Amino acid sequence: MDEAPARVTITFSEPIQLLRSDDADVVDGEGTIVSLPAQVARGDAQRLEIPLAAALDDGTYTVRYSIIGADSHVIPGMFVFGVGPGDLEAPYSAAVVSQGPSETGGWGVSSRFLQLVSLGGLIGLLAFRWLIWMPAVGGRVDPGSPEGEAILVWGRDLFWLGFGILALVAMVAEGYLLVVQSARALGVGVLAAVQDSAGISQVLSDTDFGSLVQLRGALLFGVFALGSVVFIREYGLSGSGDLRAGRGLLPSIVLATLLLVVLGGVAAQGHPRVAALPALQIGAQLVHMVSVAVWMSGLALVALALLRLPMEAAETGPTHAARLLAVFSRVALVAVGVAVLTGVIRSLAELGAPEELWETAYGRSIVVKVLLLVPIGALALYNRRILAALRDVSRPSRATLRRVRRMAGAELVLSLCIVVVASLLVAQVPGG
Repeated sequence: MDEAPARVTITFSEPIQLLRSDDADVVDGEGTIVSLPAQVARGDAQRLEIPLAAALDDGTYTVRYSIIGADSHVIPGMFVFGVGPGDLEAPYSAAVVSQGPSETGGWGVSSRFLQLVSLGGLIGLLAFRWLIWMPAVGGRVDPGSPEGEAILVWGRDLFWLGFGILALVAMVAEGYLLVVQSARALGVGVLAAVQDSAGISQVLSDTDFGSLVQLRGALLFGVFALGSVVFIREYGLSGSGDLRAGRGLLPSIVLATLLLVVLGGVAAQGHPRVAALPALQIGAQLVHMVSVAVWMSGLALVALALLRLPMEAAETGPTHAARLLAVFSRVALVAVGVAVLTGVIRSLAELGAPEELWETAYGRSIVVKVLLLVPIGALALYNRRILAALRDVSRPSRATLRRVRRMAGAELVLSLCIVVVASLLVAQVPGG
């Protein structure tokens, strides 16, 4: 350009946030900053403005920035422009934008994996209790008999042990995710971010991501508090409690509602927020996560029940285990069908052309998820064949239940691999 501009304006394809005014600047060929504090344009959240301090001399200038996108991704960038005659020179060599930990690296993937597993486990526990355990076992045993009491006590203890662990892990996961995101936004390492309480507070208070973390944290505290009340009611002050107290549906509905809002907050901080028809895409992502959670949690709990129920009740345990497997099979069929349908909806929204499936990292991750479903489907079909044979057996053998349990365990391992890929997928750029 012949004359120096008064400001540098960068227009993005989505609304952005600037955490600190010095996260965007302009430097000359010697690294001297020649700009004033940057800001997001008033009335247009897609435009970043960097005012220049004074009229620039002829030469090449480097613009560098690090902004937070509407999907919570930290987006660094750098480019050059020239004033006056002559060719553009290379960017200022020391003008590299500090990016902190990679969103697709170990810190980012592990934090999102922990969040998804803990929150999915909580909603899956509730679904298992009401959709599988109570219809198959809880309403069919006699709490007055020794074996019936043993089965109900085991089911109740399993539920609350899992609930307590997962609720605590979910709250820790939100803090872990906040630290990793703060390190990324501040352009420092994770250990440095832990020591920068002011920086974490700024991310928490000044970004949409931080607002969602605050909301999820408050809701998870409510989940833990309400869960504690229901736990005391079911066990009683003496510790023995009422084995039928788990039939109280209202507290579970409230807990499920709180968890659905938390998961909705997770869906709203990612790619669905910037896709076409964001409300539809966020809803599809939420339904996708819930259906996968119901399926995976059910796999884990059914596998454990197939091991423990025959041990808790030698006479009736195998029969109850087979009935539990039958009910889970029906629920899992619906859950997997919904997961596949919503997964297709989300993929179509993010992919612009079929070749992106093999030409982009995002598309290849989707392909890996689909390929992992092939052995999972084969194992599920094998288990359904065994289940069909069990319908004609009054008391299944321990060997048969052991075989089904091993197949369910293999399904669970493969499905956890899918969650790992999903934890990576949400950090990758669709179509890029």
